[in-house]
Amino acid sequence: MAYFTRSKMLTMVLELYTASHRFEAGGTGNDAADLRILIGCQQKALVLGEYLESMGMDYSEIVEKFENYCNMIYDISENLSDTQLVMDRTESIQWKLSEILQDIENKIVEIRNIDIYDFRGLVTAPGEKAIVSREINRLIDDCLGKVEGLIEGEEIYRPLIVGSY
Repeated sequence: MAYFTRSKMLTMVLELYTASHRFEAGGTGNDAADLRILIGCQQKALVLGEYLESMGMDYSEIVEKFENYCNMIYDISENLSDTQLVMDRTESIQWKLSEILQDIENKIVEIRNIDIYDFRGLVTAPGEKAIVSREINRLIDDCLGKVEGLIEGEEIYRPLIVGSY
C-alpha cells in the first residue's frame, strides 16, 4: 500500500489537473496516446480514493468526488471523437479537481508534530518501567521511523503519512 502526505496528495491532484489541459480543445486525434493519459489519470484517482477510504476517517465526500472524476474520465475515453462532449467534461473535471484540492487542504487531518515525553523516570516498579519503555520506543519507531543516535530532548522532524494514529 502506498502512503501519502497531504502535500503528495495535492501534487498528484495537480498532475491530474495538468493532464486535463490536453483535452481542452477536444481529443487530439491520437486516440492511443489520449487513452494512455486517461488511464493514467484514472489510476491515480483510484489510488488516492482507495487510500482515503482506508484511512479510518470519514473522507467519503472526497472519495465520491474522485468517483465522479473517474466517471467523467470514462465518458471522455468512450467519446474521444465527440469534441463538444470532451470539452464539456474537461471543464467539469477541472472544476471537480479544484474542489478536491480545496477539500484535501481543508478537510484532511495531517499530524504536523508529535511530542513524545519520556516518563520512564516516573515509574519505579521494574514491570512498569518495561511497559513504559516499550511504549515510548514504539511511538518513536512508528512516528519517526528508526532513528539512530536519538538524543534526549532533541527535536526531530519527519513528514508523517496522512492517516489514523
